[in-house]
Amino acid sequence: MRKVYQMILQSVFLVALSLVLLVAIISFLPNFFIADSKYQKILAESQTKEVMIKQSKEVEMKKMVSDTNAKLLLLHATSTPSAPKLFREILESRPSGVFITSFSYDFIAKKGSAAFPGITVSGTAENRSELLSFVESLNKNKSFSSVDLPISNLISDTNVSYTLNITVAPLNTK
Repeated sequence: MRKVYQMILQSVFLVALSLVLLVAIISFLPNFFIADSKYQKILAESQTKEVMIKQSKEVEMKKMVSDTNAKLLLLHATSTPSAPKLFREILESRPSGVFITSFSYDFIAKKGSAAFPGITVSGTAENRSELLSFVESLNKNKSFSSVDLPISNLISDTNVSYTLNITVAPLNTK
């Protein structure tokens, strides 16, 4: 009988131990699900941030490529004749009644953000027709893509003060 009593005691102990383990497992399940939920949320956030970082790197790369292209356009635009050669061509196109007091060579921003070399020429002309002849001569020159004479320079008939804005043509368009 003692053996039966020990077996019953052992059985009751095992059932009680099983119940305690079952209660422990059940009590830890909500914590497990909460932790798993937080893990999944953090994982999703980190994946979203990784995508955002990749996109920002792509934007930075696109900006870098755009900046490089702009610099290449600038370099391409600078493939023009030298300034002394251009100044010589302007002086040779000048009629005898036109006097030049200053030259200025710089890069001029045009539509589309590319910069092209330009020359500003200032001076006086004995009369309006001499000045118009000078502008026409410069317009015919293939080294220049445009010659702008503001209309305000044509107000007087004699002793005309003028300022010309000349855009230099790239070498490959000749």
